[in-house]
Amino acid sequence: MLDQEVYASPIPPQGKGEAAGRALRSAIVHCVLAPGERLSEAELAREFGLGRGAVRAALARLQAGGFVTSTARSGWVVTPVSAGEIRELSAARRHLEPLLCTVSLDENDSAHLRNLAEMHVALTHRQELGGDMVPTIRRCEREILECLSARLGMPIVAGWLSDLWDRSIRLVHFFEAHAPVKLTPANRSRFVEALVDGRKADALSHLAAANTALETYLLDRFLESEAKVGTRTSRRAADREKPLEPKSGKPISGTRTA
Repeated sequence: MLDQEVYASPIPPQGKGEAAGRALRSAIVHCVLAPGERLSEAELAREFGLGRGAVRAALARLQAGGFVTSTARSGWVVTPVSAGEIRELSAARRHLEPLLCTVSLDENDSAHLRNLAEMHVALTHRQELGGDMVPTIRRCEREILECLSARLGMPIVAGWLSDLWDRSIRLVHFFEAHAPVKLTPANRSRFVEALVDGRKADALSHLAAANTALETYLLDRFLESEAKVGTRTSRRAADREKPLEPKSGKPISGTRTA
């Protein structure tokens, strides 16, 4: 299921359970494990050299974060993509992310954020010149957000935000792999400038705009994918109802005609 060369590392036995959870989470976020894919506890236990109990505990943590689901009939399944999840993620981010604008930044924090903002501008410029810098830009964006969440002094909220960001980028990865339209990275450098300069209203406005752009992209791609599925289903149904005819154009024996 997973590439051992990618995920294996010299981890002490007591840390294997946590490492397995991180590896599974990364595989889900990057769609190595696709939405709707079933997960076998036995296979995962063999791959990571763990007992079934440790694997089950790792999956339970992922379930709490919304990455997998569990049913009596299907067992463990990577959470499918749905419009409900898109709306849930958007609503939760709108509710929690404004807390990032309440952090107190010292000189070191401000300097670090400014450096990240400058890096973001440079990467965006290179992207405009034709380089594929989107993955690096997104890592820079994530570092900006995590720098702020770490200074909230609210570890539970920071954990929720981390789950929301990972689940959001999972959906982006999924749709970008199946559609030509890519999500344009938000201009986080302006967000940093507003925050460091004490312009809280501008910072909040940036977060709201970024979340609206993300939600619009995800819902548009979801509706497009639903339309494609519906079109294929309708064509298959029409083909089943259409009378079959031989090359001569005469109805096949036994086929009713009007």
